[in-house]
Amino acid sequence: MKRIDYFMVVIPVIIILMMFMLFTFVPDGSRIVLDSIRNFLGNQLSIYYLLMGLGMFIFSLFLAFSNIGKVRLGQRQTPRYRTFTWGAMIFTGTMAADILYFSLVEWAYYFNEPRVQLQGVQEWGLTYSLFHWGPIPWSFYIVLAVAFGFMLHVRNRTRQKFSEACRPILGHRVDGWMGTVIDLTAIVALLAGTATTFSVATPLMTSSLAFVFGFSETIGLTILILALIAVVYILTVLFGYKGISFMSKICVYLFSVLLFFILTFGQSTVFILETGVESIGLLAQNIIALSTTTDPLRLDQFPQNWTLFYWAYWMSWCVATPFFIGVISEGRTIKNTIFGTYGWGLLGTFTSFIVLGGYGMA
Repeated sequence: MKRIDYFMVVIPVIIILMMFMLFTFVPDGSRIVLDSIRNFLGNQLSIYYLLMGLGMFIFSLFLAFSNIGKVRLGQRQTPRYRTFTWGAMIFTGTMAADILYFSLVEWAYYFNEPRVQLQGVQEWGLTYSLFHWGPIPWSFYIVLAVAFGFMLHVRNRTRQKFSEACRPILGHRVDGWMGTVIDLTAIVALLAGTATTFSVATPLMTSSLAFVFGFSETIGLTILILALIAVVYILTVLFGYKGISFMSKICVYLFSVLLFFILTFGQSTVFILETGVESIGLLAQNIIALSTTTDPLRLDQFPQNWTLFYWAYWMSWCVATPFFIGVISEGRTIKNTIFGTYGWGLLGTFTSFIVLGGYGMA
């Protein structure tokens, strides 16, 4: 109990409770404020998000190919986890149930976008999905995972706080008010990202269970699902990384069976594969252009409404996810960590979107 930082626990809880009260009792005013903040971020800081994304991707490649890439995270000469177990934990530890939802229908959200209509929904609907779940957002996790892994396994720091990774830049200032501000911002961002994820994933699971088993879509069913998720999380954490690795492999096996079943028996195999290959090709040819599209005249605000939203959403999870990847990457070189995370992460997201998205389009 003495190791708990009560200030970092209590203050974020108070902030979340205050936001809950405002959103509950002043919904219209809260919506206006949130819309104003989002419009400001989208219209005034869009270039920051776009250049940050492209910069992180390029920087990750620089780290991998430079001499820094040869640095081993820790004293172990062999990785702590086998490659498949490590990759399964990366994918399941970073993706939530909302990937099932967006894999199936994200292309449909783009259907009414003038930019996508002009380019062709069939050609570009899935391409934009792969872009928004592709290498650039994954680079947010990867660069920080390397930093946290270096902090934990090379510098042997025991404080698993966001501010601790800033010590090489800020020095002793992270022990003062600067570190406190950094950690509070990180925790609130993590809670906001968690709320966004559950607000998308939980109604999806409620509707699915209600449809399959004939239940009524009630608040009680949603609360029950959240409680079951909490129980699974608690049991997994109690068993430590053995429990996490076991559950990760089970999830990967089940997910693979689902994708294989849809691809094989969905009667759209050729269409799915051809659409997937075409989308990967379009992404590879246009990734720089997509990463720097700002729509300065605000003709359709597609980058502001979609790309910036996704970059900010992925950034909000940069508090916890990179820590996890950094911890389980002990014994691997920085180069192996970077390309391994790209490989397993993109294999999971691209396969999910190609198979489920292609099936939805068919």
